[in-house]
Amino acid sequence: MNKDIREMIDKVKNFKQFVNESVGVNPYIYDNPNKLIKMIEKAIEPSSFICTYVASAVKLLEGNNVKIYGFSSNENPESEYFFDDGSDDGHHFVVMDNRYIIDPWIYNNFEDYNTNKNFNRSVFDLQNKNDEKIIKYLYGNRNKWTDITNKVEDFKDTFPNTYKELLEYYKTIQ
Repeated sequence: MNKDIREMIDKVKNFKQFVNESVGVNPYIYDNPNKLIKMIEKAIEPSSFICTYVASAVKLLEGNNVKIYGFSSNENPESEYFFDDGSDDGHHFVVMDNRYIIDPWIYNNFEDYNTNKNFNRSVFDLQNKNDEKIIKYLYGNRNKWTDITNKVEDFKDTFPNTYKELLEYYKTIQ
């Protein structure tokens, strides 16, 4: 086999390995507004910055260590944040290692509409007692979540022009 073909095969193997490996060590890179959150926002066209696409971007970056979950607001009224908005849209987000909720979509949304204070976080720890109240407020009853991992279109298929740039940026911040 010639050298060029071997190098190409190695690049493909390395890329697949990168996509299938998880950060695992620090999911809190999603809480840095100057880094990954801004890059995800840049990769997704502003008019398409919806929670489903953001969850799909995290799935692309984190691979098999995450699942995408969703719920309908009407079926999960304990998710007060989404139930209060009056729609039945619901919400989609990612859970890593069955522990960390990763939801970059929520980062710049208002925690309190009266004061216009942003959440300024994207990671919530299901095992941290200090996060219980905010998790219940945002995501309601965990038994009402539906695993939609295999129903969400891959980010690279939805945004073919920007997913490579997002992957490259992600590699630089690990």
